[in-house]
Amino acid sequence: MIRNRPPRATLAVVAALLLLPLPAGAWNAGGHRLSALIAWQQLDDTTRQEVGRVLAQHPDHARWLARAKGVTPDLAAFLEASIWPDEIKGDKRFYDADGGEPTAPLPGFPDMARHRHWHYIDRPLGHSPRRQESNGELDRQLDLLSNAVGNRKSGDQQRAYALPWLIHLVADAHQPLHTVSRYDAEGRGDEGGNLLSIDNPFHPRLSSMNLHTYWDDLAGPPWLHGRYLERAAAAIVAANPPPPPAGGPRRWIEESVEIARDGAYPPGDDSVPTLTADFHERAQATARKRIAEAGYRLAALLRQLLGKP
Repeated sequence: MIRNRPPRATLAVVAALLLLPLPAGAWNAGGHRLSALIAWQQLDDTTRQEVGRVLAQHPDHARWLARAKGVTPDLAAFLEASIWPDEIKGDKRFYDADGGEPTAPLPGFPDMARHRHWHYIDRPLGHSPRRQESNGELDRQLDLLSNAVGNRKSGDQQRAYALPWLIHLVADAHQPLHTVSRYDAEGRGDEGGNLLSIDNPFHPRLSSMNLHTYWDDLAGPPWLHGRYLERAAAAIVAANPPPPPAGGPRRWIEESVEIARDGAYPPGDDSVPTLTADFHERAQATARKRIAEAGYRLAALLRQLLGKP
């Protein structure tokens, strides 16, 4: 059970795994599965059953189960649903709304757009930018998706489409660089660190990357599954027990903005900063804390929306 503190040897293995980040998109797949597993462990049986029932109506439910191993079908669907909004970025059935050619809706989908702008919101850091407003909709979509999932009159297909997005975006709201863009004196933004190159001497193979990718990968490697996922989640939970309740999505986003402003960027003015051991250690601890908080808060939200009426 993940609530028990793992043996010291197990924690050493997990610590080694968590030091092996690989390139990814939001929190990477491992990070999203970690938050989802932590949330699942906090759910009561009634809410788990309703989550499983709703996800079973999703058009990709069979795909999720086909690649899951060693867990119950409902948990398998929950874990795979947590990464589905990132996976469709490379799925040819879907299209990008900005310049992409729309694809015909398939059965069970309200539309086939990838909705990349749902994953973030850009609060400005640094110089006052002269710019158009960001099209990021993370805060707005968290409200809309929560309403859709919680409305039992919405219809199973609509709720099944909304639930994976909600699972995913709760975690995205806890990634500091999904909430800000830092601007220079000319009003140029860095798109949440995507345009800031860094030298990361702590990556085993790829030292050159952007800051956003660095943060996406901090929670653990994207390939985490099965017992490795459970052990990694146990280590995170042991270090980050459930905190007191802390508001809703807008509060979670404000926390991420504060973290981004105060410690997500390397200190100094180098055009390509080199990460120090101190910065790396603090960033890892922060990322894992945010992964845990996302899991706890997702569980509380799902109990509210899908628990006993």
